[in-house]
Amino acid sequence: MSELKGPVIVVNDNTQAVQSLLASFQSVGWDCLSAENLDDLQKICTDPLNQPVIFTSQYLQKNSIDNQSMANFCDHYLVVVALDDHSVNDEAYYFRLGVSDILESDPAQQNIPEVLKRLSKLALTRSRQQDYGERLQKINSKLQQSLALLEHDQKAGLEIQKNLMPEGPLCCGDIEITYSMAPSLYLSGDCVGYQFVLGRYLLFYFVDVSGHGTSSAFVTVLLHFMAGRIIRRHAREKEYDALALAPEGLVESINQQLLNTDLDKHLTIVAGSLDTETRKLRYVVGAHQPSPVLIIDGDAQYLSGKGKPAGIFKDAKWAVEEIQLPEKFALVILSDGVFELLPGKEIADKEARLLRYLSNRSVSAKSLKKGLLFEGIKDLQDDVSALLLTGGS
Repeated sequence: MSELKGPVIVVNDNTQAVQSLLASFQSVGWDCLSAENLDDLQKICTDPLNQPVIFTSQYLQKNSIDNQSMANFCDHYLVVVALDDHSVNDEAYYFRLGVSDILESDPAQQNIPEVLKRLSKLALTRSRQQDYGERLQKINSKLQQSLALLEHDQKAGLEIQKNLMPEGPLCCGDIEITYSMAPSLYLSGDCVGYQFVLGRYLLFYFVDVSGHGTSSAFVTVLLHFMAGRIIRRHAREKEYDALALAPEGLVESINQQLLNTDLDKHLTIVAGSLDTETRKLRYVVGAHQPSPVLIIDGDAQYLSGKGKPAGIFKDAKWAVEEIQLPEKFALVILSDGVFELLPGKEIADKEARLLRYLSNRSVSAKSLKKGLLFEGIKDLQDDVSALLLTGGS
């Protein structure tokens, strides 16, 4: 706790009124010192927050101390101004500059114990403010360190995400697949992966992890390793029978591993397998919106299929849908962040508008980004990602 301390310091003024005033302080047990000038004062005053410093209005006027200098001085010292007969009406002026108290020109009118009581309360308040400011500064310093560490971690996470993303576009015969991703934050909760296996099968997945930022982004890293391990095993063992049935069992495996991690994260997913020889597409939809869009002869339609999100229900199952694709087609999968970019209030209206946009249009990754207005956009409300699979182009 702060405590008002002596001695009282008066800045060089030997007028009779000031001497009488100092005598009043001494009469109640306070020592008094005199400082020749401001430099001398700074040497004498060992505790600026708790030692009263007295200026006379005559001294301030005589030495032409400007308002800004006086205000700055009042911020750091417990300043008291003793008025003379010519300055009795200047109380408001000095209080606006930040002085701690005003003394009347007539020492006989002073209630010194009351003055000291007011100064003591003010000294206590200033001391608490200083302690609070110092604590706040320490907290801010720790926060800056934490933010710097977080930024470092996010940069590392971003590099990991970039390195795990597939090359794009990839081609096998007349089949081409590519993607685009625009994160709302530094890292993305969207996850895209695809790979041609054994020169015949195209395996792909499109995932939207719940939430935003770092925690969701690291789940995408986990998913890349989960799916990658399964795909590498099929390729290494040349498991044509398993590849012909893909993505059967994939979402169930991801679901179980997510539940085992206790990360309290769930995800929506579209996973598929395209046999490039037979053009048979097998796919699974796990609560993903909007549904995948298939475009044939300029007509865009949502694919059937639905299922629960992964990472919530222990015994959930996902049905594999199967369709035969024509020679020329385009399959578009978008994350639900695209809804934020489409006009309208109802999801059904946005879904209908999306179909109208994709119908009768030359579909490419470039035109898709430009038309949906997420190429180069800043301050996205949600991650916006797109996967584009085309054949016969």
